[in-house]
Amino acid sequence: MSGKENFEVVLRDRHECEYLLAQVRYQNIGVCEINREKGTDQMEVEMLCNDPLYNGLEIRFPFDDFLEALKAAKAALMDR
Repeated sequence: MSGKENFEVVLRDRHECEYLLAQVRYQNIGVCEINREKGTDQMEVEMLCNDPLYNGLEIRFPFDDFLEALKAAKAALMDR
């Protein structure tokens, strides 16, 4: 498997959330969850990190900001 086939989006329910979450998985490992608890124009991304370096730190940020950062990173790499 390579490319997009490695990624999967799974909709999940969590009792403390009003809406479903979208979990992004890479090779069957949860990478992040996207929620819309603050509205569809303010979705958040929560990184799922099991690395001891983070010591249970919650990493959460706005979805749109993350998407823009990914686009900027791609553009920067394509310019090199």
